[in-house]
Amino acid sequence: MNVFARYFTENGHNFRLNTVLQFGDSWDIIGGAVLINPGSASPIGDITPGQLIELSKLTHHESDWKVFSADPTMRQLEKIFNGWYIGKNKELNGVIILSNLFNLRDKNLRQALEMRQKCTSDRLFTNQDDLDMLRDIDNIYLGWGNVGKGELRCVAEPIFNAVRKNVSHYVNNDFTHNTFYHPGYINRSYKNNPITRQVLNDFFNNL
Repeated sequence: MNVFARYFTENGHNFRLNTVLQFGDSWDIIGGAVLINPGSASPIGDITPGQLIELSKLTHHESDWKVFSADPTMRQLEKIFNGWYIGKNKELNGVIILSNLFNLRDKNLRQALEMRQKCTSDRLFTNQDDLDMLRDIDNIYLGWGNVGKGELRCVAEPIFNAVRKNVSHYVNNDFTHNTFYHPGYINRSYKNNPITRQVLNDFFNNL
């Protein structure tokens, strides 16, 4: 997995956004995901001119790009898309566009949520351009968990409504009747929770 993202610091806050997970050599979009916030993945280098061309085509953004390490959540997301949790082995070749409910990078979710309340950056949340890009992606995994159903529902529900047709194969049409399991919870529960396995099967069968 190659990981690319835009990364910058503003008023003491670290932001990661427009994350691109690349599998194999292709730059074709094979899916998307919307989770909660950027976690522990950190920048490890600069992108090449060729990578910048491809990333700009995908996202229409040309600045602040870095090569990143892959964190556990990204690895878990890979397993959702390739079917590993349900005993499948689909080879991925292309990119997954990863977005979040908010863009503050902190592996401590509670701390990130507290920082969010004090942050006034106009790049804190997914903007309209990013939302328009999500609308064009056929297979989107929504994994914001209880945070998106609770204190950040005001952010999550508009995203859900915007991509409803892209996720109708595995989510309920009613926002409140969905689990929106985070990949971390998927990783902990896939063996014993039948609801988890049903979500995974329904999502994978449309890929």
